[in-house]
Amino acid sequence: MWLAAGVLAATIGAALTGFGYALVFPALGVEAVRGAPPESRGVAMGAYTACLDVALGVSGPVLGAIASRTGLSSVFLASAVAVFGAAFIAVRLLGARSTIDEAPQ
Repeated sequence: MWLAAGVLAATIGAALTGFGYALVFPALGVEAVRGAPPESRGVAMGAYTACLDVALGVSGPVLGAIASRTGLSSVFLASAVAVFGAAFIAVRLLGARSTIDEAPQ
């Protein structure tokens, strides 16, 4: 969406963003709950959703400040940088988890 030249490209970018969010949020929630002991899974899910709430609460003002200083299109670039950083961390955590799961007992 950062480089979208028209409404159609921006709409497609927004749709892809929504589809990705709809798939990733529950998938990472499952991983968060799976790593917790059975008696703590409710707390793990609560902490996971609380982190999302904090991120949504902080990102609005931060992205608004970015937009007011550098323009609206830079918000999408900043968001893309944050997403790629989060994806890198998620892949590293999932890789570490699979290594632990495969270790001999």
